[in-house]
Amino acid sequence: MNKKNAAIYCRVSTEDQAREGYSLPEQQEKLKDLCKYRDYNIYGIYEDAGISGKDMEHRPQFQKMLESVRDGKVNVIVAYKLDRLTRSVRDLEILISELEKYNCSLECAMDDINTSTANGRFFVRMLTVLSQLEIERVSERTKFGMVGAIKDGHIPVRKTLGFMRKDKKLIINPAESEIVERIFNLYYKGKSYQQIANIFNEEKVLNKKWNDTTILKTLSNPLYKGDFVSGTRTGNPVLYENVVESIISKKLWEECQEQTRKNTRNYTRRNDYIFFQKIICPNCHKIMACKAPGGSKKKYIYYQCNSCKTYIREDKLIELLIDEITQIIEYDSIVKKHFAPLLKKKLENTNELLLKELKTLKDKIIRLKDAYLNEIIILEEYKEDKNYLENRIKDIERKIKEEQDLEQYNFTFEDIMLKRDIESVKSFINPFYELNFQSKWNELPISERQELITSYIDNIEVVKNDKDIKIKHINFRKTFIEEYANLFNNKGINRNQVITANDVPINIEVSAPMTREEIKNYIKKLQLNYPIDYQELKKEQINDKQFMLKYSKGNYFNEPFKLIPIIDKKGLLKVTHYGLIEVPISPINIINVNI
Repeated sequence: MNKKNAAIYCRVSTEDQAREGYSLPEQQEKLKDLCKYRDYNIYGIYEDAGISGKDMEHRPQFQKMLESVRDGKVNVIVAYKLDRLTRSVRDLEILISELEKYNCSLECAMDDINTSTANGRFFVRMLTVLSQLEIERVSERTKFGMVGAIKDGHIPVRKTLGFMRKDKKLIINPAESEIVERIFNLYYKGKSYQQIANIFNEEKVLNKKWNDTTILKTLSNPLYKGDFVSGTRTGNPVLYENVVESIISKKLWEECQEQTRKNTRNYTRRNDYIFFQKIICPNCHKIMACKAPGGSKKKYIYYQCNSCKTYIREDKLIELLIDEITQIIEYDSIVKKHFAPLLKKKLENTNELLLKELKTLKDKIIRLKDAYLNEIIILEEYKEDKNYLENRIKDIERKIKEEQDLEQYNFTFEDIMLKRDIESVKSFINPFYELNFQSKWNELPISERQELITSYIDNIEVVKNDKDIKIKHINFRKTFIEEYANLFNNKGINRNQVITANDVPINIEVSAPMTREEIKNYIKKLQLNYPIDYQELKKEQINDKQFMLKYSKGNYFNEPFKLIPIIDKKGLLKVTHYGLIEVPISPINIINVNI
């Protein structure tokens, strides 16, 4: 009887190489002994080193061995264990069918497997099913454990800007979180990825090289809104919400994603269009493109619909929108830039974490010096790393000082309102002091005008008849509306209200409702700065849309400055009276108010 030609197959994956008995030489030695015992002729030895057994297609030596089987050169495949050949039930079925087709059997030294008999083939199938079941159970336990770890704050990510590890959990790094906030805010205001990178490189932020790809990755990372997505590499993403403390709000994150989608559709952009991507065509209801005509005549900036060719001049839009623009500038310059950041920092005292980060950096400088003295690193590396660490220490020391200053600062929303009203009263009393935000708009460079519009307005709906245009509706960005409403409700900002005084329409500011005790204390503070008058007026309803406030004429030169809805001390919202603050300028008798 002729001897069988045997193919010895050995495989190790990266994990297996460290295991006893799984090395390639160990497998070869045992399989050669088996062939000698079986009296097999060794046709060839096939080895796949450092390759997973999850499939058969990506193992070159395995495929070469199968070619020898198909050519009739091999009668039996000898392997150390079944899992050296395959870990898949599906692949095992394919392999056994292939071997049966070419009259080739399979033997495994450690599993006592021999497929030359029906019982042997049944046994090998059952063994593989059980093996795969165990693999899937281990995988399920691993996934379950990972879900629990993620929900507990143990996020499996590398070093991420704005975060650091504490007790293996991902927490906010106060020394870097404001950089993340700044990236989102700059992009929200209309800056491109490259523009933000250029700003950071010019300012030498973190003493590192910034590029547009880094900015893009930051803006698209859901960790900054508190969420984590796993399984992106495998094509099976799973979202875990609110697993870490957020650095920015979910609304701002979504706004920036929407801005990215818009920029992808409209990738060309010029810096001289104030209402870029903001004007909706009155006919087609599409975003109008930017267009500036050539020629020697005076050039106007236009917005033109690519579909119906409707066009609108930018200067006409500004004329119609100047009142709304004025309110935006006032909000941005007085409240958002000066008060909101201070209030936010006061609410987020991160002094303890900053001190910990400072100690870590100082320890790194000590270890760096030891590495240089022990000749582990060269002088140039030592100087470069030391310079980086010292600059980071300076940044954190500056932040710590800001935190300490804020701890001494007694800041309330009433301070915002008082500051705002003092500025407004100045414009009433002093003719040389003008709180003119319209003139500020004219003084702003085009890039800053564009930034203001981008920050606060989502889009503008217009109506056009021949050459006449009107503003149908302004859709403000949600973040702006919510911030504005929050500040108004907390008495941090006023709203303008059109009223009639002696049949003449005028603007007056209306504050959020206050109790009589709150008004009394507030008036005292305001009177320390200016000679204002105050009286309480009863509300008299005219119809569903209007009510009247009557009062006796006081100082002949009084002019109404501010209305304050008065509520009960228990917080009841039904308003029956209004407080009126007057500035001595001109007479007034009756105020009719449109609700």
